[in-house]
Amino acid sequence: MLIAALGVLAASCTEVKEPDPDKAGYQYFPLEAGTYRLYQVEGIRYNAFRDSTIFSYKLREVVADTFRNLESGISYILQRQTLNDNNEWQTDSVWTARKDEYTAVVVEHNVPIIRFTFPPEDGKTWDGNSLNGFPADEFEMTGVGAPWSDEYGSYDKSVMVVEEDLPDTFVKFISKKEVYAQDKGLVYKEIVYLKYMQGEYYGKEIVENGIKYHQYLIEYGKE
Repeated sequence: MLIAALGVLAASCTEVKEPDPDKAGYQYFPLEAGTYRLYQVEGIRYNAFRDSTIFSYKLREVVADTFRNLESGISYILQRQTLNDNNEWQTDSVWTARKDEYTAVVVEHNVPIIRFTFPPEDGKTWDGNSLNGFPADEFEMTGVGAPWSDEYGSYDKSVMVVEEDLPDTFVKFISKKEVYAQDKGLVYKEIVYLKYMQGEYYGKEIVENGIKYHQYLIEYGKE
């Protein structure tokens, strides 16, 4: 009896527990071949000394396939598509994504960027550019587990990743952020870069050039 008890105790001591997916936060960055996300993209492009251009289109991101990467893990091929004049989906670009126990990396135009880290924690920061040759860029998590809603949908639990937040200085304004929802992934993306006219226009916040880009998830499913 004593030997059996010791055996059970030894087995329990050597047992390796898998990370709890809920606590690890992996569901905020789901990757599965055959799934897709459909986004509504809206914005305005400011051009120096020319009329501004308003744009609006749909962007579809399909997880098309997988392959084994150099890190001995699995990478997912993301086909990014837009509608052409014949209302047919055409490939705009091809990205890849991968995740491990601690990070989620998206390779955008051959540039790897750490978009998310696990587990999600309020105030957590990391260098999004640590895998590429660009200058360090501090990302920060906020609102972990908070609900998120916009004009296209609402989600019970989300995480916001703030990539850049430069308050209005009468010279320029910058805001770059992404919102990830549980079991959906990226549901909102914002890029705002505004450079204001100077000289006699200083302080009037008249935009010389820049962009406002907003990307909203409107559909999520599996093909």
